[in-house]
Amino acid sequence: MDKMRFFDCNCSIGRIGYPHLLDIPDVSGLRREMKTAGIEEALVYHVLARDGHPPLGNTLLLEEIKGQAGLYPVWVLLPHHTGEMPPPERLLEEMKSKGVRAARVYPGRLHHSFTLAEWSSGELLTALETARLPLILDIEIVTWEEVHSLLQKYPQLPIVLANFTYRHNRFLYPLWERFDSLYIEISRFMGGGAIEDAVRRFGSRRILFGTNMPHYTGTAAVARLTYADISWDDKKAIAADNLDRILKEVWS
Repeated sequence: MDKMRFFDCNCSIGRIGYPHLLDIPDVSGLRREMKTAGIEEALVYHVLARDGHPPLGNTLLLEEIKGQAGLYPVWVLLPHHTGEMPPPERLLEEMKSKGVRAARVYPGRLHHSFTLAEWSSGELLTALETARLPLILDIEIVTWEEVHSLLQKYPQLPIVLANFTYRHNRFLYPLWERFDSLYIEISRFMGGGAIEDAVRRFGSRRILFGTNMPHYTGTAAVARLTYADISWDDKKAIAADNLDRILKEVWS
């Protein structure tokens, strides 16, 4: 039996503004946690881009992970209207040239103070859809109505829900029945039989491995998938193959 390869779609580096048991301020700290958990590759964003200024955080991220094999940049984005980021066409060209593999956004008054509505973010979301660049959304920040609207308006845009829990299944399952471009990651998918039920009903192709380090340990997500009562092929798909498939379509 082949060794399972783990590809994390949800982790970050950078100092956070409040005490935390598992602060990962830099790449060496992330590498240490990944080695402990047996994780080979990761999509990484910078906490300064999430909690402070996205352009600066994105720049720091590129500096931190430059030359680091197996670590791929994720940028936190803003709509271009205030001039903090260039118009979407230029922004996507820059992201492509710098090897950015996915995007995150933090809308809402308590975060980056914008809306995902078409009049604000439509040009940005259309550009992401054209590039097939995965958009990672924190389900604790966006609403399910927003998710549904994005799936309807941008059907070719891969949307990954981070921090998804088993208590969200009543929202997720009807959307999975209608849309193929919606994915979840497993860092908080920790209800008894939650992974098994999702795989039994819908298969494993829309489930991704994620740790949410440093908020959780990488070993927790690895154990959750390793001991799930699903087939070896389904485990491999979730651990890395599904994310590989999504990323192969980026910029195509």
